[in-house]
Amino acid sequence: MLVVAIVAAVVGGAMGYLLAPAEEVPPDIAELQAQISDLEGTVSTQEGRISDLESQLAAIPSKPGEGLYFTYIDHGDPADPFHAKIVRGWEEAASVLGVDAVANYAYGDHAKTIGYVDAAIAAGVDGIFIFSVDSEGMHPYVKKAVDKGISVVLMSSKDPVYPPDVVPFIGFDLKDQGYTVGQYLATQLESGANIVFFSEFIAPYSESRRAGTLEALDDAGITYNELDWYEVGIDYASVKDTVKTHILAHPETDAIIGLGSLATAAGGVTLMELGYEPGEIKWVGYDLVDDTVTGIKAGYGAANVDEVFMYGYYGCLALYLKTKYELCAGDVAVATAMVDPTNIADFEYWVEQGIK
Repeated sequence: MLVVAIVAAVVGGAMGYLLAPAEEVPPDIAELQAQISDLEGTVSTQEGRISDLESQLAAIPSKPGEGLYFTYIDHGDPADPFHAKIVRGWEEAASVLGVDAVANYAYGDHAKTIGYVDAAIAAGVDGIFIFSVDSEGMHPYVKKAVDKGISVVLMSSKDPVYPPDVVPFIGFDLKDQGYTVGQYLATQLESGANIVFFSEFIAPYSESRRAGTLEALDDAGITYNELDWYEVGIDYASVKDTVKTHILAHPETDAIIGLGSLATAAGGVTLMELGYEPGEIKWVGYDLVDDTVTGIKAGYGAANVDEVFMYGYYGCLALYLKTKYELCAGDVAVATAMVDPTNIADFEYWVEQGIK
């Protein structure tokens, strides 16, 4: 700007001189006029270069995922802390990457999950992350997305056809997780134990966990009588009522096993409400929702915990890598851990933060 001002001042002076009665231009003035012309050309050139650089800078994305659109389809309810933590991880990864990402909830309705997937395909999104509880039922829609060039990543259950280099899976083997819970429970039961299972839905996730638990009891030489396997839904008040009704009707129950976050939480809180002492009826399950933490701290049982925040974070990251670079995450394992009264304190802070 200083150069422009100087040029303007000099030009102004020169113009004043030139508007005077015509006289022969002295050599020193002519030389100055030539310098002014050169300066004007230089300033114009530099201003053009600055404008070009500013345009190039504006065209550079501030984050690597800008321009990509992803959708996450969650099988559950945002009021369920398990699902809320997944979405928190999803949203944090989306923010870091700069992708445009949304989450849709099916509230336990598989048909609604499929509907959301189909709508995302029709909308032409770049990637879809799916909480899939029925791999066989979901496959035709996964195939439809893949055929259209849309990246797909699954959690909860793997696609029965596509290998992980085509459709990555975020999670772990649910049967192995159930086996871990069964190993823990086997140390607390004697043969002839009466056990009962509760799950939000009788679906691949609960079937796999139950199978793993029973296999672990068999391997440990613990005989058992399975009293029932209840499908309790996702209305928490109703879940607690079902657990309570069973316990009152079957005081011979030795162990209650939740196969999902709400079914687990209802078990511990119901035992406390009915006045049972810790350990009187064994209680195990999954995840660390508030009532489960309360029950564990009070000494009633234990839960196997998977890092659910990482589902959402890794799911978004896997879509980004697949969509932008054709890099495949493959099967991404998420760690699990048994949490009981001996180590619950190590997890409480992160539970309060909505991470674990």
